[in-house]
Amino acid sequence: MSQTHHLRELVTRAHHELFTLHDITALERFFSPAFIEHSPLVTNGLKGLRELVEAHPSMLHDPYRVLVDADLVAIHGRFTGLDTQPLVGFDLYRVQDKLIVEHWDGLVPQAAPNASGRTQLDGPVDPGIGHDAEQNRALVVEFFNRCLIQGDYEAFRAYTADGRLIQHSPDIADGTDAVIAFLDQLRSTGQGLHYNRLHRTVAEGQFVLTHSEGSISGQRHAYFELWRVENGKIAELWDAITPVPEDNAALHDHGIF
Repeated sequence: MSQTHHLRELVTRAHHELFTLHDITALERFFSPAFIEHSPLVTNGLKGLRELVEAHPSMLHDPYRVLVDADLVAIHGRFTGLDTQPLVGFDLYRVQDKLIVEHWDGLVPQAAPNASGRTQLDGPVDPGIGHDAEQNRALVVEFFNRCLIQGDYEAFRAYTADGRLIQHSPDIADGTDAVIAFLDQLRSTGQGLHYNRLHRTVAEGQFVLTHSEGSISGQRHAYFELWRVENGKIAELWDAITPVPEDNAALHDHGIF
């Protein structure tokens, strides 16, 4: 069994047993005693996960995409029973010595399909074979720094093919023109999406997940964005952008990122 396959199996099994089967013994079998929790929804450590599961007996999780990159495993899917409406987004785990040692997440309410009829979860799910993950990562990081951190929105055109960009964000329709217009409009009204730092990437096959931070209207936010690369161009985007509660106890204890 390859390392990638082993990590995929370990994390997906742990995630399923804990959040869908509500088997608390998964904490002893799959998680490190020194587990670090970054989610603003959960207090730090295994105690926080135990309390979360016990407080939400109807919680279920449906995974759609799983990416593995070195010691990181990202799951893109939907929680039900965790809030009053389904939550969609990303769970990101770090594994060390065959145990889960760290977790981040970005979850947003499930929304209606966007103007192009796309949902937050539909589209390709398999990373695929024959892709150069490192080349895709380099492309996305270069794009990310130029277009998002530096704010050169017009440069989206250089990284997409003939103005095509499949968009799963609830607020934006397909197309490069649509995303540029959306970002420009937000910036002109003082509600712009500011990106300050790219913390980590997860690249497998045709997918690259970026986990970054910035601010919207002065409020600190965490950005999880999943990019699909096709023929050396960015072709598709899913995202989950969430505010960071500065007074959250977990944030002060060990850092949200």
